[in-house]
Amino acid sequence: MTEAVRPLAAPLEDPFYYLRNMETVVRWVVEHHSDLLVAEESAQLTHYLHLPRPARALLARMLLRKGEHFRSDALQYTEIDDVRDALAELSRAGFVDLQPHCDAATLHRLCRVAELRQLLAGRATPVATNLKKSELLSHLSALESAGQTLEVWWPQAPFSLVALACQALFDRLRVMFFGNVYQDWSEFVLTELGHQHYEPVEFSPSSRAFRTRREVDAALALAACQQTLESSGDVRQALAILPSPIDSDWLAHRRDKVIFQLALQAERAGDSALAVALYRTSRLEEACIRRLRLLEKSAETSVLVAELERALSSCRLPLSKLHLQRIESRVMRRVNAASAPKQKPQIDCAQLCLPASAHSAGLRVEQAVVQHLSAQPGIKVFYVENALFPGLLGLLCWDELFSPLPGAFFHPFQAGPADLFRPDFVDRRREALAARLSSLDSLVYQSTIRTVWQHKYGTACRLVNWTALSDELLELALALIPAADLRQIFAHLLSDLRHHRSGMPDLIEFDTAAQSYRLIEVKGPGDRLQDHQTLWLQAFSAMGVEVSVLNVSYQPV
Repeated sequence: MTEAVRPLAAPLEDPFYYLRNMETVVRWVVEHHSDLLVAEESAQLTHYLHLPRPARALLARMLLRKGEHFRSDALQYTEIDDVRDALAELSRAGFVDLQPHCDAATLHRLCRVAELRQLLAGRATPVATNLKKSELLSHLSALESAGQTLEVWWPQAPFSLVALACQALFDRLRVMFFGNVYQDWSEFVLTELGHQHYEPVEFSPSSRAFRTRREVDAALALAACQQTLESSGDVRQALAILPSPIDSDWLAHRRDKVIFQLALQAERAGDSALAVALYRTSRLEEACIRRLRLLEKSAETSVLVAELERALSSCRLPLSKLHLQRIESRVMRRVNAASAPKQKPQIDCAQLCLPASAHSAGLRVEQAVVQHLSAQPGIKVFYVENALFPGLLGLLCWDELFSPLPGAFFHPFQAGPADLFRPDFVDRRREALAARLSSLDSLVYQSTIRTVWQHKYGTACRLVNWTALSDELLELALALIPAADLRQIFAHLLSDLRHHRSGMPDLIEFDTAAQSYRLIEVKGPGDRLQDHQTLWLQAFSAMGVEVSVLNVSYQPV
């Protein structure tokens, strides 16, 4: 899809902006995913688009809220004149139920304390008047029976209940549009579409997140599995919903992450056998590490050593390797054997004692250091942390980030490709990224970065924090950071974007007289280096980039 026909977010000045955004999503799915809808679903969505505006708006309002049940007296919106007529229209169309069944937990959530006491008054078992709302749920549950409506629960209720009868359809719609199982309407349609500007990307049938309806079903099942785990904490109950493996790279990766969450919960619950089995099923390196940590406590040493050797030989990520080496060291100490020597960090450290006034002024330690170092002639210091190098990479490789590869962009409101932090991100773009990075061999890369910064400023991008990339910082970085350094830094970033986009030093200092720069990790009193920070410091040191840790203290008052 090109810029000319790209759907736009409704202006927030329009009182029905949320409805227009919802209709944009509905039309997008009908246009681009019609083959993944059954005839009844297509007809229902078409019917929705032809309802009177008050009915469409009310349904959109309900879908944007949490839960499926609503009090009638809570469905009041200034832009919807007659809510009663709108509800009647939605009921006739099958979108809402005006006499829904309601369990004790739902009624408890919807009622106020005084209302619950009134509902329970006069029952066979008296209820103390000083009970808290949370304590009233058990009394309510004791009265529950199958298929109760509000009229059965409470004939004199001062309100009625309304329930969505189309939740499953719109959940399917949401997953098909977003191409994931975690974004919801309130996060995206209500807020984000009105506040963000997105890069236009061409869409084709191969761009879609889902190729078959079975893949949509799998995504919905993964969402249900996670929701069950979060609400009940019951791993086996959630595991029963887990979909079987499916031939889709991104769904397989998502399934691995859900299995990892199930295994973590099993471990917390003390079911080590189930946790080990689940960790073994997930292909995430984090799962391998957690499994080996559990096996440390129970497995025979010979078995554990063999498992460690296999894990270390196949380990791809530096952070994972570090954790595995720690397990190996503990195991080797247990059998009095020597493990492979650890890589010793070669990191320069310095001390800085700041005036007590810097602390009492309420400045963050990084800000205090910036002020202190910037007082020197010819020195410019910026607090950049994880913004500078990912930002420069994003600006340089903008076209590659927003290339419409199959399965990368599912809808027009994405801040980057869906596979940006997945292991195969670079492999799928290897030639294009290599060609772009080759521009570092000349000054072409500088003009590319400047042009993108000027023309794309403010456009949503997962790698670029626009507020942190000022014009001054950008120009100093391009002038004083050698292209050879950028090439090495970008290569390290791209080797594992998911983990390497964090842990970079806090500050960058430019010496305009010496035409040089250095990176500084600031540590205040009581703070210490984290693993991912240590790995970045070691990486910079190995690249020949000047980097140091500055341990800050304050003069006594």
